[in-house]
Amino acid sequence: MDSNQELQFPTGDTVPFPYPQPYAVQKELMSAILTSLRQLEQREVSNTDSCNGDDDADGKKSAPIIMVESPTGTGKSLSLACASMAWLRYCQEVDLIEVVVQESSSDAASTTVTFTADVDTKKKRRAWLDSWQPDSSAPSSTLLGNTNSAATKEEVNQVKTYAISNRAALNKELNALRTRLSKLSNVAAISQSDRDGINQERVLRENLLKSGISRALAVARKRSRNDQMVGRKGGDDHVKKRKVAAVEDEFMLDDYQSDEEKKCDSSDSEDEVLSNLKNTQTTTTSAIQKISKQPTIQNLSAKALLHGANLDGSGYRVDPERNARSKSYSNTTAQSNKTPTVGQVTPGSGLRKIIYAARTHSQLSQFIGELKRTQWGKDVKVVALGSRSVLCSNDDVLYHSSKDKKRTRRSEAEITERCLDMQKNNESKCPMLESSEAVSTLALHSLTIPSDIEDMANLGKAGHACSYYASREALSAAEVVVLPYNSLLSESARQSIGLTLKNALVVIDEAHNVPEALRGISSCQLSLSVIEAAMSQLAAYTAKYLGRLAGRNLSYLGQIRRVLLAMSKYLKKPPQNKCNENDDGGGSKKEMLAAVDLMFRLKLDNLNLFTLLRYIQKSRISQKLLGFVNHAGINTKADSAVTEQLEVEQQNTFMSRHISALSIVETFLERLTCTSREGKVIVEWPGDSASNTSGSNAMFRFVQIHSASLLDSMVEEAHAIILAGGTLRPFSHVAAELFGQNDEVMKAASTGEVETSKQYDIATPRPSSFVHINPQLTTFTCGHVIPSTNVITSYLSSGPTSHKLDFRHNSRSSNEMIDELGRTILNLCNVIPSGFVVFLPSYNYESAIFQRWRSTDMLSQINKKKPIHREPKSSRDLDAALSRYSMEASSSKTGALLFSVMGGKMSEGINFANDMARAVFVVGLPYPDITDPVLVEKMQSLDREYQRLGTGITGQSYYQNLCMRCVNQSVGRAIRHANDYAAIILADYRYTSDSRIWKGLPAWLRSEVPDPSNSTFGKVLKNIRGFFTEK
Repeated sequence: MDSNQELQFPTGDTVPFPYPQPYAVQKELMSAILTSLRQLEQREVSNTDSCNGDDDADGKKSAPIIMVESPTGTGKSLSLACASMAWLRYCQEVDLIEVVVQESSSDAASTTVTFTADVDTKKKRRAWLDSWQPDSSAPSSTLLGNTNSAATKEEVNQVKTYAISNRAALNKELNALRTRLSKLSNVAAISQSDRDGINQERVLRENLLKSGISRALAVARKRSRNDQMVGRKGGDDHVKKRKVAAVEDEFMLDDYQSDEEKKCDSSDSEDEVLSNLKNTQTTTTSAIQKISKQPTIQNLSAKALLHGANLDGSGYRVDPERNARSKSYSNTTAQSNKTPTVGQVTPGSGLRKIIYAARTHSQLSQFIGELKRTQWGKDVKVVALGSRSVLCSNDDVLYHSSKDKKRTRRSEAEITERCLDMQKNNESKCPMLESSEAVSTLALHSLTIPSDIEDMANLGKAGHACSYYASREALSAAEVVVLPYNSLLSESARQSIGLTLKNALVVIDEAHNVPEALRGISSCQLSLSVIEAAMSQLAAYTAKYLGRLAGRNLSYLGQIRRVLLAMSKYLKKPPQNKCNENDDGGGSKKEMLAAVDLMFRLKLDNLNLFTLLRYIQKSRISQKLLGFVNHAGINTKADSAVTEQLEVEQQNTFMSRHISALSIVETFLERLTCTSREGKVIVEWPGDSASNTSGSNAMFRFVQIHSASLLDSMVEEAHAIILAGGTLRPFSHVAAELFGQNDEVMKAASTGEVETSKQYDIATPRPSSFVHINPQLTTFTCGHVIPSTNVITSYLSSGPTSHKLDFRHNSRSSNEMIDELGRTILNLCNVIPSGFVVFLPSYNYESAIFQRWRSTDMLSQINKKKPIHREPKSSRDLDAALSRYSMEASSSKTGALLFSVMGGKMSEGINFANDMARAVFVVGLPYPDITDPVLVEKMQSLDREYQRLGTGITGQSYYQNLCMRCVNQSVGRAIRHANDYAAIILADYRYTSDSRIWKGLPAWLRSEVPDPSNSTFGKVLKNIRGFFTEK
């Protein structure tokens, strides 16, 4: 590259697009995202001299938020893919441009560094024990880089040239695989547009993978034979004895000092690191002096090609193959980030990334499909992360009996349990994990072409290697990572899979689901059975090591026992007059209180939870206790009564044998450090039935009220966060849910909402889109791409017999209302062609209407007009149910009728394009239960904050938005592209009588104020008949 050539930041006009002309809203969406990212780059450059970066007032980095609302069917996913990939490719060139320029002007540039000495002071550990906890003994980043806080220019160049060499080796290998695949495809005369061709391509990829694994295994066998010959020099008995003697010592707690008790720890640690550094300085200097002048591409193993420290340059002091065999650069290791890396990513994390998250696997697959359409679709490196249940191909793990797979499939928790059991069992190990070389080869091959979850699972099955662990091994080499919400939003989940967000562009689709997902992740429960199990195990552990534990360890273990004992006593004796009785007649009791109030109730108000939690985390007592219990077996098992209680509890709530009971307690104690605003504790006592006399089912439940603090780590790490969806407005609602503690973001959201209302909602004529850019928050909204003649919105207030359609909770279950609903649907089937989708307010109501219609023969009458399909209860049956409905809706003369539930499995992420949904019929309004104490607390908290700040939303507005967002998601299933058309029917008198409800609909649907006189059944039926007649 010419040193004088300046890279141009991409814009909406310059982004390569797969089609000759994108929709106007697509170009405007890409422009909004890239303009915001461009301004971020400019701020970073301008703040370089002051070293402030994008830090906030507290000195913490704060990633800008970009909220993008684009209706379903407007090409949102493709726009996100093009804009984010254009940004990534620009950043990759910028990250390396300095060293490329120096190579062109000087022969002193380095490309490869070799390091022959191997410093390994790490204590040997049990792999199965460390699998639950990141390696805590990885070297400090000071050892990896310069001892000064800022890396020297020479060191930065060494890092970059090392990364260039290893990235070139990776790309060379991937290109070779792509070339081989292309040649095979040409021989097979594959047509990309042919469905059989796509299947043939999959077969070719699988055959290519098998060949690669065979070669990798041959190399591994040769190396193994050499190692065995070297190791036959004796000393095996001595090693075995030493291992046996050290087993119990592994679970021994190290001497512990709190931060207050060891003020000099940081200097001591630095002295130790400097000492290690001196031992390696001579070898390192010698290695650096041997840098070659010309770039070389090395032939590396798959594991070395994929290793993060090789790709980001942080392992430049060590040979790439030695890096790959070492755990020193574990991706999950928290490092101080003083080691320079390409793109300023976390050392060991590999390439700078785009991280895309969605709720369902179908949404993730859709995004990967859009990536394939882009200019970069043939060579972008993509990893799709999923759970064992979708990636595992071992029937012994997935099913209790392979002969009856349909009825014996294990749950997600049971699959994880079975997988871990097989890894620990030497006699029945998982055949998919027999060879690490096979797993690494599978990981490498998965990067040749963008692969979704299904592709990855098929490759693993064909190659007889584990797709689950291969996807994680490929993570460092990935440019785009797609994963479910829970894996991204949970900080502990990110650490367990080795995913870091530093300098990554995070894209969260259907972001209106994020608050609920965060509440689910952060909420937890702690039962009496688990508490007593932890007490029993801790007592056995203390008795075993009593004479060997330091005084401080005994003190902290005593505090833990005190906490457990207080909780146990509280759950065994429920207060008589302080609980709200339930209406279930079983005598069960509940109470909700703040965490600080619970501590007073437990008489633990003088206990410093923060200090205790710090001890539990640093000492790793939970992991050591689990290892001790599993190793000691019978000698340390819990009391038989407690064991029986655990077995009974596992029937309802699965409890893994690979998770320490104390770790569950630790999680709950962490929640108790939250403020009363963030969450509450619900204490539950069972009824007085004979089976519950012991109170074994009593429990504490922590429920998250506000989720804002849970995103703090993500906002501090990421380069920028894009929140996308079709129903994000009002933006102040999303901001209040996710960033309520950030006053700047809240003000920017309120300003953005006001400006959008003025310049978009009520503007005449209305523009195609509107964007409001602020340093903290960018908001974007746009209309639909379909012409107004392709959709008709009808508000239905009465049925065929003029019975008022009132689907409020108290009246919707009456026989008269259900019968009128049946007559309404029956008549509409006469005028609606092809697919007809009905959305009901709840699953209970769906059961009620079907029960009534069976008794009145209404069900059979409707079924004669259109065959009836229902949303399945299990997610496993969803694809099959959709396939059956799609076939009848699209091919038969009568079409088909599908009953779904708002907020259910089919209300989001499902594509009802064309004939699958020529009409969507929404029954009622799905308001949440206003008597829910958690919802009441949330609304009251929002009211208090709105009065204090004057920004955000009120509790009533929040309640209203929850309902309308659910309606809008259901409505959006029908219109999926510019030429699609459908009728939208909203059945409830409140749609015309309450202006708040009408205003809550998308702007592209509410073209005019609804007229109650036009909401009678006769007029609605006439308008719908005319609409379809013209089509």
